[in-house]
Amino acid sequence: MSSTHQKETNQTKLEFKNILVFRVGHLGDTIVALPALWAVRKAFPSARLTLLTNTDAKNPNYISSRNVLPATGLFDDWMAYPSNLGPVRSAAAYAKLALALRSRGFDALFYLMTRNRTVSQIDRDLGFFRKAGIRNVLGSEYLRQNTLGAVLEKPTPSVESEGEFLLRCLEFDGIKVDRGSLFPDMGLTVAEIGTATKWMENETDHRGRRLIGIAPGSKWESKIWPEQHFEAVVGRLVEAFDVFPIVFGGPEDREVGERLTRSWETGANAAGKLGIREATALLGKCDLYLGNDTGTMHMAAAAGTPCVAIFAAIDAIGRWNPFGDRNAVFRRSVECEGCQAPVCFNSHKCLELVLPDEVHRACERLLIAPGAR
Repeated sequence: MSSTHQKETNQTKLEFKNILVFRVGHLGDTIVALPALWAVRKAFPSARLTLLTNTDAKNPNYISSRNVLPATGLFDDWMAYPSNLGPVRSAAAYAKLALALRSRGFDALFYLMTRNRTVSQIDRDLGFFRKAGIRNVLGSEYLRQNTLGAVLEKPTPSVESEGEFLLRCLEFDGIKVDRGSLFPDMGLTVAEIGTATKWMENETDHRGRRLIGIAPGSKWESKIWPEQHFEAVVGRLVEAFDVFPIVFGGPEDREVGERLTRSWETGANAAGKLGIREATALLGKCDLYLGNDTGTMHMAAAAGTPCVAIFAAIDAIGRWNPFGDRNAVFRRSVECEGCQAPVCFNSHKCLELVLPDEVHRACERLLIAPGAR
């Protein structure tokens, strides 16, 4: 961006009073965007901010951003449109959305989309927003110049985290970003923390033992480390540190949680029992998170809990790493890396190369590290 354009952007942005923020995705996509979302709010403290996101017609059980973000303080209003529709229904939905956006009279759009957006998709999106009457767009140009594209190159590149990338998108268009004060703040309330505390008191017999959060599931089958590895690693931690494991996840993870707690002969199963924000509060009480690359991992990181995370090699290296510097991430390169496949077609080779012994050692290091709770 030229210095002239930079100056014009800085002058114009002060006049924005009615801002639309466009960010799609589900649980993890929303949490990693939180530093950027708060940066927009801090840059425009008196503006009316509206979040535009998607609801997944094919996966209605996916967590929407409305269930993740604080009800007040960040956004003033919420809009959503259905994705994963057929061509005819999509056209009707987009026409309806364009009319709704035009009626709101937004004077600026913050385009905070994921890095696999192609240039043609970006152009298509911005054309749609122009038709909806929005002329000022911020956040899109850095993405256009640095998109990963729909297909990853081989070997997969190492990149900065998605959250950091979104901040760079803002800075490129002249938005001040104070990294020292920004983190994935979910703005948990006293009531939400109280609900988590009450659940722990009523549903566990932890007796003051140190808590560790375990997330053995994922919406993507290709991301799931073998159950027996979780069983072995946590069993050793229980024996060595007398920790109390709590299994997290959705209702679909409840069965595996029951099997694991039976095998450990201790622990509690919170899978499907708490809302996203209450579960995040409970993760904040844990000394450690151990699990797959999931939204639950990002919840733990947002709560300030150190993470030991096992990643499948399906995406760019580092892209979805958890926030913070007290984490241990395991990822192995294989010939099919970068597949971005929800279901594995190569016998989970990349995950099988992550060995329980090395994961156990990482958990031990974090549990005994200076400053550990």
